[in-house]
Amino acid sequence: MIGSTDYGPTGVVAEIACAGCGSVVDPGLSLGFRCALAESGDGIEHGLNRFLDGPKLGFPESLDRNPFVRYRTLMTAYHVARRLGLTDADYVAQVETLSRRAADLLGEPFLMADVSEVPSDSADLTLSVRRLEATTATLPWQARGLFGILVHLATLEAAGHRAAVASKDAPLVTLGDPELVRTAVVMAQLTPRPLHVVVPNPCPRELLDFLQTARATPLPADGSDGAACRARFHRAVREGALPFTPYAAHALPAREGLSTLSYDIAEAMHARGESVSLLVVPARGGALASALVSGLSEAFLVGGLSRLPRLIALETEPDGVLLSAMERLGALMDDEEDPRPEVYVPALREAARDPGSVLVPPEEDMDSGLTPWAARPPDWLPCLEGVIRTRGALVTIEGGLDPDDEDDDTADDETGGGAGGLDTDEGSASLALSITLEALREVPDRRPLEDDYTSGVALIVR
Repeated sequence: MIGSTDYGPTGVVAEIACAGCGSVVDPGLSLGFRCALAESGDGIEHGLNRFLDGPKLGFPESLDRNPFVRYRTLMTAYHVARRLGLTDADYVAQVETLSRRAADLLGEPFLMADVSEVPSDSADLTLSVRRLEATTATLPWQARGLFGILVHLATLEAAGHRAAVASKDAPLVTLGDPELVRTAVVMAQLTPRPLHVVVPNPCPRELLDFLQTARATPLPADGSDGAACRARFHRAVREGALPFTPYAAHALPAREGLSTLSYDIAEAMHARGESVSLLVVPARGGALASALVSGLSEAFLVGGLSRLPRLIALETEPDGVLLSAMERLGALMDDEEDPRPEVYVPALREAARDPGSVLVPPEEDMDSGLTPWAARPPDWLPCLEGVIRTRGALVTIEGGLDPDDEDDDTADDETGGGAGGLDTDEGSASLALSITLEALREVPDRRPLEDDYTSGVALIVR
């Protein structure tokens, strides 16, 4: 682990570009949330990616237990703020102030996530298993992504960033399932910006009562389905509201906030003298899985990780839209096993330029306004890209995971495809991995996994 905790303010350490149209975003001039063409209606899947300048950076050496302070040299806002004249101490003070307020509000501070042991007798596996809890009782996994947005805005505003200062009175807008809405309402209390919440119309009375109590402004959609809610959300963004969701497709800083979990993993593996060969993550609309593989790729780039693991994304629905999208991506790659970059990069580019041919939502009557992203997961493409790029898989398992039920071990897989369902909050996580590995071994003509997983550990993120 070599690096500097106070990289100077003059170097360019990150480039931000749209994976769909190729537009380059200057974070010194814009907030760097979304591609400027994202709302153009051109049919392209616009999504920003960040590229670190690895030779100029090393993995942070900070000993602070607050991940947003410890990993600040891997944050885009840090380098932009430094170039605008903010000192390292000023940046740290801003983050620490916001973190203290978050701890007072939530009753739990943001700390480095712990990697724990999984009992060796919990499943019949041929490799060691570790577990990382991305969600605690008071800190759901989305909280790190939303906090990443707040840190980004606060530090750029403190540095006098023109776009941040100009938008300081702009409302935040969120859309999602009730759990995400609750998390967003709580996290929004850390900023003076008002929070607008898109709701289906008609909206359940209990949700409206909750928003009224929380002093959040409901934005009724023009209907009760997910399509109407998504349209209302994007209209609010076009009108100047700032997206407040954990999806990088809406706000790239959310991915940086979630990527702090990856940096925690890199630190923990280094301390243990271990490497991760398989990373098993619930797909969850693509946000968490894509952020983790992105963060681990960055940790590898700056010397904080010895190897990049395979991403095993666990889909939760037997007819999930991610599964069908992966199958169509496979067709674009001529169903080639372990495709080379010259095969999968053009396929991903084609999918970004014509997402409607790859991401086919289910029937509209399945598209509920209370789960508006189920039919169109915002981070679907970076999630599937992570699976393909790391030679991983998208796997689903039929039924819930009850360790006492031996009839639920049904799974299927392609080069990143599967069928079935998985409740990742029940049963044994190691049993989930066991079933996943068995599914992967049974895929015909697939390159054997033995060269990958026997020399490392499997990490299950829950």
